Amino acid sequence: MNRKTFAVLPGLFALLALGACSSSSKSTPSSTTDSEPAVQGKMQAPVVVNAQFEDSSARITVRFDAPATGVRVEVHGLDGLLVIGQPPTLASNVNFPQGTTATYDVLYTPGAGRSHLVVSVSGEFKGAQRTRVATFAIGTPTDSQRSSQATKAEGSDGERIKVMPADTQ
Repeated sequence: MNRKTFAVLPGLFALLALGACSSSSKSTPSSTTDSEPAVQGKMQAPVVVNAQFEDSSARITVRFDAPATGVRVEVHGLDGLLVIGQPPTLASNVNFPQGTTATYDVLYTPGAGRSHLVVSVSGEFKGAQRTRVATFAIGTPTDSQRSSQATKAEGSDGERIKVMPADTQ
């Protein structure tokens, strides 16, 4: 290398350093706006599911926070709860505009102790298939449900499993 090369190289490095420090070349991290909160975990359907309970009935309210097409609303029982008098599908292939609220009345027979009513809402929201599942506990746990004496096991993937005795109904 000759002397001119040694004289030019420091000047080029100085210019590169100045360019890297200028405000026009700084990258700004992408951020979300207030209308689009940061997403953590799995994307869910933009709906709010609520339930009001009476003796053996529930009024399920679903509020749609975004327009939805092809919506399916289903209800199921867990831990001994039985949904009676209707099929588990409350709505099938229904479209809802944003801000709409749908209400469904459900009759059920609760299981022994604590049982659960499960509501599933699925459909296409903003061009993507999404689902939201809401679970509502009904009743007070029995001693065996509360007890740590239940048989404990571990699944093949390391998941903890609590084996409860079957109801004799």
